[in-house]
Amino acid sequence: MKIFYIVLYCISALLFIVAMLGSSITKDLFDSYSEKTLEYSGLKKNSVQNIDNKIDDLIYKSKQIELKIERIKNFFSQEKIDESKYQRENTALLQKNIYDPLINMLNQIFRFAMMFVSVVFLMFAVIFHLAYRGIELRKRVYRLEAIVLAGKQS
Repeated sequence: MKIFYIVLYCISALLFIVAMLGSSITKDLFDSYSEKTLEYSGLKKNSVQNIDNKIDDLIYKSKQIELKIERIKNFFSQEKIDESKYQRENTALLQKNIYDPLINMLNQIFRFAMMFVSVVFLMFAVIFHLAYRGIELRKRVYRLEAIVLAGKQS
């Protein structure tokens, strides 16, 4: 029983440390669990990236139309058009505004759940520790009573 509560204390401490360091050291672990959870719920990263690429294509096409309109406006003037404004950009709107915040939210939920499990393991470890100490104390009292009783009889 002594080994059991020591193992529970160690598991509790390990889970608590992992939960507290979840934003730096174990970020990849939490990210992978969060991504698997989102994939299980139906929101796949590849789908979000494909939709983002389609949105970027639409934005690029609209910029090309704007560029053509600017060229038509400046057909008779000698002003140069800054074509760098009309280049294709990878905005990743859905990934930055929806997918990544969902991953961060799930990371926090998993960290809080891990902290809760850590506290539960700690409580069980304390209960088993107290039970073990009570049993050991009873054994000592019985031994002392036997020694005292043997001392009175002789």
